[in-house]
Amino acid sequence: MPDTFNCPNCGAPLDYKGSDPIIRCPYCNSSVVVPENLRSKPSFSSQPHNFTLSGSGDMAGLVRQARRFKEVKDLAQAGNMDEAVRIYSEITGQNPEMARASVQTLASGRPITLTGLNLGELMPSMSVSSTSTRVSLPTTVNPQSSSDKPPKSLARTLGCGLGCFVTAIFLFALLTAIVPMMGGLAGMAVSLKPDLVLTVIPSISNLTHPGFGSREFSFGGEGIVPGKFDDVRAITIDPVSGNIYAAEYSSGRIQKFDPQGKFISQWLVEGEKMYTSSIAADRNGNIFIVSSGKLLQYNLDGKLIKEITVADFDQFDDIALAADGSLLAVNGEDVIHFNPDGKVLSKIPAAISTVSGDPELDAKIAVDGRGNIYVLGTFNNAVFKFAANGKFINRFGSEGDQPGQFSAASAIAVDGKGQIYVSDSKGIQVFSNDGRYINVVSVEYYAYGLSFDDQGKLYATTNQNKVDKFNVSQ
Repeated sequence: MPDTFNCPNCGAPLDYKGSDPIIRCPYCNSSVVVPENLRSKPSFSSQPHNFTLSGSGDMAGLVRQARRFKEVKDLAQAGNMDEAVRIYSEITGQNPEMARASVQTLASGRPITLTGLNLGELMPSMSVSSTSTRVSLPTTVNPQSSSDKPPKSLARTLGCGLGCFVTAIFLFALLTAIVPMMGGLAGMAVSLKPDLVLTVIPSISNLTHPGFGSREFSFGGEGIVPGKFDDVRAITIDPVSGNIYAAEYSSGRIQKFDPQGKFISQWLVEGEKMYTSSIAADRNGNIFIVSSGKLLQYNLDGKLIKEITVADFDQFDDIALAADGSLLAVNGEDVIHFNPDGKVLSKIPAAISTVSGDPELDAKIAVDGRGNIYVLGTFNNAVFKFAANGKFINRFGSEGDQPGQFSAASAIAVDGKGQIYVSDSKGIQVFSNDGRYINVVSVEYYAYGLSFDDQGKLYATTNQNKVDKFNVSQ
């Protein structure tokens, strides 16, 4: 019989049959340290894939259960907490009190903490694999010497297919002797909260060819005063003025900066519990914002113009602007092309699963100057390219930590030459228009959102609550 415990990020039940210290949650794609008492049985298989999610022995079952977790998050964010708690309790078996706490945490984008586990017991025997190298932590780490509460910056979450985000918890010091073996791995750090089941992600690898991408400047930092950020995610650049618009995920705050990063103004997205996931600026003085699934149109000074509705498309996850001022949006994996008045121009139903055969619950979208559409499937770990008429052209990428593969992919953007940029745990990977891997732009920590200005400069929001501007080779 498998042993069951919950994923610390999304709360999904994991049935574990192996003995490896780290497994991957298929829901949120995070790597989870298995409690010592569950992996101490030598008779079990050591294959890391030898586990399933409860009640999901087949792909259809997995998808149904995954959608239920997404439903929980959507209900909670919409204010229907009681129904979200009921469904969460039904899925996980938690009592209502525990389920309510988990749902509140899930809805806010924060990692879920599991209590009652002794981190001191986990630390000495925990190992982390990166590429083909396996590294064991030294036994001298003392979790009790750390604060009870990890720094807020380490508790930020990365992107997650169910609207959850993989926790940005890094292991700080690797033995210097093995760094060369790991291809320039910058190192990893660990959050030392005693009752936390650790979630581990790969550190950022500096694979950038000298001169390919250099950071010009960075601005922001953690805070709630003007010019600082509290969980900044989405970003766009006004193509006319070059002004920068950065959106915080859970507060609804949009901040406006000049091209040098100097604060100009700010406003709040109208409505309650507005979770901002996407933002785009056109050449006609409009800012389009996706918050809690709604598509809102503002002017450049933050005045609400209208909510855009599109027939048969009641939820927006991500948007992109075409060169002619029309919009493309994605919900799950359905792609729709429409004008700012909501008139549908074309559709690509089930854009990803029609090609891959695997479902997608969290896709990102970008478009180039010729109208080609790029859909990043964070669950499928691939980019799918379509012509402007919706015809599938090709796909590239796969799951993994090698160049050209994706691990915890978060955002996609296209530059003026049609090169594709995808942020993941390695940095911002760059591909040619036909999907050939070119290089990677090194980013400090992790990039959430990407956008280009008319001069070809790249802007990225990071989990350090900063905006970085890059000069990239084109």
